[in-house]
Amino acid sequence: MRRRSAMPGRVLILYSVVERLPRGEPRDGIADEEVLWTARAMAEALAERGWPVETRAVWDLESLHQALDPFDPRETPVINLCETLEGRPQGEAVVPVALEGRGFVYTGSSGATLSLCLDKARAKARLQAAGLPTPAAQVFHNPDEPLRIPLPAIVKPLMEDASHGIDREAVVTEERTLRVRVAYVIGVYRQPALVEAFIDGREFNVALWGGRNPEILPIAEVDYSRIPNPLWRVCTYAAKWLPGSEEYELTPVRCPAELEEEVAARVRAVAFRAFRAVRCRDYARVDIRLRGETPYVLEVNPNPSLAPNSGFVNAAWTAGYSYGMLAERLIRLAWERRCRQREALPLQPVPTGAIDVAYSLAPSG
Repeated sequence: MRRRSAMPGRVLILYSVVERLPRGEPRDGIADEEVLWTARAMAEALAERGWPVETRAVWDLESLHQALDPFDPRETPVINLCETLEGRPQGEAVVPVALEGRGFVYTGSSGATLSLCLDKARAKARLQAAGLPTPAAQVFHNPDEPLRIPLPAIVKPLMEDASHGIDREAVVTEERTLRVRVAYVIGVYRQPALVEAFIDGREFNVALWGGRNPEILPIAEVDYSRIPNPLWRVCTYAAKWLPGSEEYELTPVRCPAELEEEVAARVRAVAFRAFRAVRCRDYARVDIRLRGETPYVLEVNPNPSLAPNSGFVNAAWTAGYSYGMLAERLIRLAWERRCRQREALPLQPVPTGAIDVAYSLAPSG
């Protein structure tokens, strides 16, 4: 495929590797391993379309800067697949700040948006301020705090993605079991727990991509119809990452979802508003539960998986985009920003110690 001369000469794919897990269960490393084969698959797809591609793995901020050193930021867009630094999800928000400090343009949302959405309580506050429906929630810093959320509820780590810390025991119906689960999250994941009112209803994943007026890809539905207990109808870690488990095998994702157009329009409208409320950029996925006629935003993921078998990629494929076309479009979205900022001078590199102040480097904006 011939590219316009205005496009870059080569592409750098950055992806995170986890040498050790500083929190969570041993099995949580399975989700982190996906990033490696996503990078490889994306590099291969772009090469088939005529793009010179380099891939670099990063573990911490020092290795990130070393990976960037051989590349000219004026000529090299970055596909940012980094989900952690030093195995910590908070490091996800540091990577864009470091890239901007070196003058690189990159795919995906800013550090401010990544930081905001990682903290589920802050993201909920932003959604509520925008008038969007989202389940009532309470943050627990210790298991003995007074409960203000109606039961049943679901207990999650406050700052994780990829369903880390979520299994069938995460949904609780009694205060005693809630406090046991809060203690588990605080002890194992080393962070506060978010207790969120459980919404029983159909669950949809809405993939969007583009700028401030993104294209909404076909809606997908997590099919819970084969799970009789409504309290087990949650997207657990096993349902996402453990083929062969009951949760994985009994919760297929249907895309496109079978929805009446009136309902689909409401779901799309809420997803669109959520995308804009947290200032997503290039691509994102909004997870929604429908109770009655109200679509509740469960979460906005500004850095969803781009693995070939992921929900975002499947939605793009349903809309007619191949994997190579998807990767190429993300590069073009990023490079358009480079063209608009061509006169801007690179800033000074972010200090190596910035990993320790991830949130101060990426304010909510």
